[in-house]
Amino acid sequence: WYSRRELEALADRRGAISGEVEIRRFERFAGMLHSDVGSVRASLQFEQRRDGWLSGEVHYDAVVELTCQRCLEPFRLELSGEVNVVLADEASTSATVPEGFEPYELIEGRFSPMQLIEDELIVSIPLAPKHERPADCGSLARNRAVVAPESGNTAEAAGQ
Repeated sequence: WYSRRELEALADRRGAISGEVEIRRFERFAGMLHSDVGSVRASLQFEQRRDGWLSGEVHYDAVVELTCQRCLEPFRLELSGEVNVVLADEASTSATVPEGFEPYELIEGRFSPMQLIEDELIVSIPLAPKHERPADCGSLARNRAVVAPESGNTAEAAGQ
């Protein structure tokens, strides 16, 4: 956690925070994955803007293992993103945020880089993750005729 004062000191000198964190340390995010193996590389560059906002530029990269919603087997997906945020406390969240920036509210005047990165990772996961091509799917999807026969007769498909 960083206090507002620490963030302002970082921003005054355009300081940055960077590192690599194991995926399993992001509990909410890891719970959405097939496996919590791997790590996330991230960096945050801070700046004090002329309009008074304290801003951060976030970059992240990770390779995660998701469950394909087509074949229900695991597959790997590269997540990479960049977002510009302005850090706001409760009093300033109603103010107009500069164009091209997302507001990120400080919690009791403090900032957690891990929480911001985790939030961005969560929103970067596809709503229905699946292999890029059906041909890449596992046996369940490749043999979908067994699951849903072409005849269209559901009674026959159920063996009745």
